[in-house]
Amino acid sequence: MVLKVVINAGIYDEKMKQKAFKVVTELEGIESIDADKGTGKLTVTGKLDAIAIVEKLNSYNSWPCKNWPHAVLDSVGPKEEKKEEKKEEKKEEEKKEYYEAISRDYQNWQPNIRTQNYYAQSIEEDPTACVIS
Repeated sequence: MVLKVVINAGIYDEKMKQKAFKVVTELEGIESIDADKGTGKLTVTGKLDAIAIVEKLNSYNSWPCKNWPHAVLDSVGPKEEKKEEKKEEKKEEEKKEYYEAISRDYQNWQPNIRTQNYYAQSIEEDPTACVIS
């Protein structure tokens, strides 16, 4: 099962972010890693053990992160994929409704003008056709 793990790791600058990425990527089963320097949280998704990530971050103690604050597990849950699919479907529906509304408005604005379909025959379809050059 793919999990989304949020860890409060106290990441406040770029060096700590890079070191956290380096430490966490040593573990197996990780799909993606994201760090927010504003809140200091590290988000990891994949088939992984949340406690192993926290232990790995807490055991790391070398420069430039000698005074690394202890990482604390914030939340663990399944990866959310349904929202993305719903958003895509909703966008497609909105586009379809938008173009249908434009078509209706145009038909109401110009009721006597109808679009006509023309069929153009190519030389491959009818080799005996007249060609103007």
